[in-house]
Amino acid sequence: MAVTKIIRVKDNVKGCINYVTNKDKTDEGTLVSYSGCHEGSADYIFKLALDANRRKIQDEHCIKAYHLIQSFAPSDEVGEEEAHKIGMELVDRLFGGKYAFVCGTHTDRGHLHNHIVVCAANMDMSGSKINDCLALLHKLQMTSDNLCREHGLSVIEKKKGRGKHYKEWLEDIKNPNGSKKSQLRNLIDEQIKLSKDFDDFISHMKDAGAEIAYGNSKKYGRVTKYRLPNATEKDRWNRGYNLGQGYSDDMISKRIARRLQILEERETLRLERAEKRKAEKAAMTKADKAIDRTKLKINHMIDTSDTEISSSNIKLQQWKNIQDARLAEKLKSELRAKYGIDYTQIKAKIKELEAENNRKSADITSNNKSMVNFRAFIENSKIYMDTYKYSQNYEKSKNQERYYQEHDSELNAYAHAIEMLNRTKMDLSLLRDKATGQSFIKGMQEKLQKLEEINSIHEQDIKNNQKEISELRKIQKELDIYHNRNNDTIS
Repeated sequence: MAVTKIIRVKDNVKGCINYVTNKDKTDEGTLVSYSGCHEGSADYIFKLALDANRRKIQDEHCIKAYHLIQSFAPSDEVGEEEAHKIGMELVDRLFGGKYAFVCGTHTDRGHLHNHIVVCAANMDMSGSKINDCLALLHKLQMTSDNLCREHGLSVIEKKKGRGKHYKEWLEDIKNPNGSKKSQLRNLIDEQIKLSKDFDDFISHMKDAGAEIAYGNSKKYGRVTKYRLPNATEKDRWNRGYNLGQGYSDDMISKRIARRLQILEERETLRLERAEKRKAEKAAMTKADKAIDRTKLKINHMIDTSDTEISSSNIKLQQWKNIQDARLAEKLKSELRAKYGIDYTQIKAKIKELEAENNRKSADITSNNKSMVNFRAFIENSKIYMDTYKYSQNYEKSKNQERYYQEHDSELNAYAHAIEMLNRTKMDLSLLRDKATGQSFIKGMQEKLQKLEEINSIHEQDIKNNQKEISELRKIQKELDIYHNRNNDTIS
């Protein structure tokens, strides 16, 4: 189980990064990783990306970074390296490599927890920022939960209403029947379905073996208390309102009344529909009745292959067979109109769509690798342009040690940038001229944007194809029943 949290950093990004990378908390720095930035220069690279924002809002209200916290439960059997890996994967899945970040796994508490600082501005130096909305927090927790499941860690399944205490949640995990509170809720739910009012409910609870008592509450007045059947003296009584939303005396009464009302409304509606059908049938002419008999009245095939035909059900079987035939004709017509295929070609069409999705997925993967390289290239080119002057001033400085202490972030960023650019055999003289360098970076940003657009189109195509595959499989399943064919042999 991992609990997540987001803190918006509007000031002192460097202090936040120092906290995350604290060697006393991260096993002497062995549990610290950087993406899109480097040790000693991360705060400067964050600032450079933020400065590219066209609005240039660098006041105290500007969000400069996001501090993500991912805490694992003490009961989770997760190692330090695995926890760190989960933290890195979490950011990659959230932002797709678009933002620089620093991840540190802290071991100084009774449980492992990841601290991650993510730059609010894109690595492509376009100035675009993370879309800060409520969905970000939900996506963070959902992504963290998915990663925990993949790594065999526990996850709190969310349910509507009051949250569970950790002890109760742990009992639900360990006990196949759930915690005692969960068992009590289930018992109450069952008896509500049998009751006509609260007194009748209490009678049903006693018949089921539950123990009933009464107490007083300043807020609710007289309240009912429950214990499970075969409870011991050590077992605690549970007041209804402590079991969660919907279990106080008042709410149980309302639930019973609401259930009876729904049943009454359903019965009234059923009778109204029956009367309406009877009236419509009585008003039909012979021609109307003939048309009505030819209408399709089912949505799914009725499998009659195992039904034994007798004189008592032969008419019903004939009606079912006619309805199956009409549905089959409708489905085949849809196949011809929408896909230009017949029943025997469904399998081939599904394979064709799956092959297309595989090709597009491969293109997306390839483009993602290219985009990572583009972002790194753009970022380092921009860093080189911005820090070249610090390198020159350092060479000319009479007190180089003092100059380095004053501009260590810029000089460290320059060293990493030039190392990366030299590996690409980039002509650095192009970047020393401001106009030429900016034009070059703009061209790279346009190429990056083009790849992002292509991936977006591919992702939508894959989504549409998947919908068609799902629809084709449903049609195939229905027609397989009609033709008495085993779906396993054809799909």
